Parts: sequence; C-alpha cells; structure tokens
Amino acid sequence: MSKIPFHIVRHLLSIRALFGLFLLVLLCIQCADDDATPRPNVSQIPMDIKIQRFDRDVFSLDTAHISSGMQALAQRYPDLMTLFCVNMIHDPANPKETPDQALKGFLTAPSVRFLFDTVQRVYADLSGTEKELNQLFKYYKYYFPQKPIPQVNAIVSEYVTDAFTAGDSLCGIGLDMFLGENFRGYNPEIFPSYIRRQFQKDYIPIRLAKALVQNMADVPPGNQLIEQMLYNGKVLYMADCLLPEMPDSMKMGYTRKQMEGCYANEQEVWARLLSQSLLYSTDFNKFKKLVTPSPNAPVVFQEAPGEVGNWIGWQIVKAYKKRNPDATFEQILQMRDAQAFLEAAKYKPKRR
Repeated sequence: MSKIPFHIVRHLLSIRALFGLFLLVLLCIQCADDDATPRPNVSQIPMDIKIQRFDRDVFSLDTAHISSGMQALAQRYPDLMTLFCVNMIHDPANPKETPDQALKGFLTAPSVRFLFDTVQRVYADLSGTEKELNQLFKYYKYYFPQKPIPQVNAIVSEYVTDAFTAGDSLCGIGLDMFLGENFRGYNPEIFPSYIRRQFQKDYIPIRLAKALVQNMADVPPGNQLIEQMLYNGKVLYMADCLLPEMPDSMKMGYTRKQMEGCYANEQEVWARLLSQSLLYSTDFNKFKKLVTPSPNAPVVFQEAPGEVGNWIGWQIVKAYKKRNPDATFEQILQMRDAQAFLEAAKYKPKRR
C-alpha cells in the first residue's frame, strides 16, 4: 500500500483537530444552553420607569413646621409616608414617639444629614438606574402580566433597608445602602466585607428584583433546611429571569472565584448535604450559614461560601422547570410541599 505524503497527513490531522475542537465548542454551547436563563423578547413591552425622589422631598421639609409639611407630602406619597415614619425611622425603644417626632428627630440628626448629603453627591442623577429598571420591569410584566407596575421611590433610611415593597403598587430603593463598600459610614462590625462588597450601585437591580419576588412568595412552610433552600432558590430563580444579563455571582453576592467553585463542586456539596442528613434538619444553628449571609459554610466545605444551600436550591428549581416547562411562576410559588417539589425536580447535580 502506498504511503500518504507527510504534508497530507499533517493536513488531515489539522482537520481532525479542528473538528474535535468544533465538537467541544458545540458541547460547551449545549451545556451553557442547558443552564441558560431564558431571555424572552420583551422589546415591544412599553415601560417608562421614573424613580420618585422621596429622599429629596422628605429632607426638604421645614422641621419648624413638621406637621403641616408631613400632611402636604402625604398627598403625594400617601402609603410611603406612613411606612417610612411608622415602620422605618420610628424608635422602637420609645413606643410613645409620634410620627411627627420620629421624622423631626430623624431629619435633624447630624449623622443622618451627612448620610443624605452623601447620597445626593453619589446619586445626583438616577437616569442610568432607571434604564436598568426599565429592562427589569419589562421582564416583570412579561412573567407577571396581571401585576401592576409599582411606583419606584428612592429613600434614605439610615441603613434600614436596601430595597422594599409595600403590596403590588409601591417599592423602593434605600440609596444609603449603595454608597460603595469603602464608604466610611458602614460600620465593619455590623457590615463585614462580604456584605459591604454588595453595597454598590450595580447591585440595585438585583436587590429590587429579589424584593419583588419575595412580595409574591409565601414564607417557607416549615423549618427544615430543604424548605429554606427551596424558598430561597425560587426567589433566586425568578430574580434571575428578571435580570438574565446579570452575572450569577452578583445574584448570589459572591466573588467570581466563589461562583466558579460552586459550579465546580456542585455534586460534592449535594453529596455532603445528603451524607450529613442535613436536608430535613430543623436545627437552624447547624445549617444557618447555608441559607443566610456568611463568609463561609464549613458544614459542607471550609471553602464553601455562605448561602451555598440557597444556590443548590436555585439549581433544584432550574431542574424542576426543565422537567416541567409549562409550570408558571405562580404554580412554582404555590408548590409548598418541599419533598414533592424535590421529587418532581429529579435533581441530579452534574459532574463538572
């Protein structure tokens, strides 16, 4: 048999290598598509979000005539004024404090004034944030067509809230919680570094998205870890659908390295949860780092980031939706039997 010239062999090997690379790329694309967040076309949904500057309006009140000023402001913000004065800035140590007294004390406190002035410097213009929220609420309208688009308000509450909802018609952003991780007003003993790194402008949409979803989701039906995981997993899944372009790391509040670690060790984390009989545990102190903010979750791995249980819950919800593509968000939220949900999801973590 005649020999094939070397230059032809080399050419064939090059083609073979390229074909192999092509198959690898296709496989990677397929894997990415399996995990990809759906991105429906929402370009035709009209949306014009304008953030109301409640922060400026309330701080412009004349504290010498606080009652009349509050009455006038209540005409424009009837629900928010009550929520702000009674639930956010009221001194719980002084049950007899009236809303007028609470507001006057708040507005005249030097530390609060400093905070407000800082917010005005950092957030003199909210047009960029409005653009991001327009896209968020287009997806919100797509997935929840019966829900009204709420009025969005900017507030300064002295670190009480980063984002909130009040029913379906009102939501807000606590701008004082997004002044940058190095803002000197953030006490590191109260706000450690793994929390402060999320106190940035880019995190406003995800905080608001989670608040919107939590407004629709009932609290977990019980105290088992799996119930906590699935509740938080549903919130993450739906917030992900409202912000499909945002990196998963930001949705979790993780660094990129932590997020990569979760994907690389998904199977091992799930195996630890099962081997240690944690899923059905009701000992919150034993598993709280799995579902609440924490620098790590050593109950599964020393290097595992806090809330990794919530991330697994998110993957379970993805698996459920993949096996039940016609399930609506409302139906997913209404499924409160954690065991039934887990069985229907048939979750099987991938070996990465």
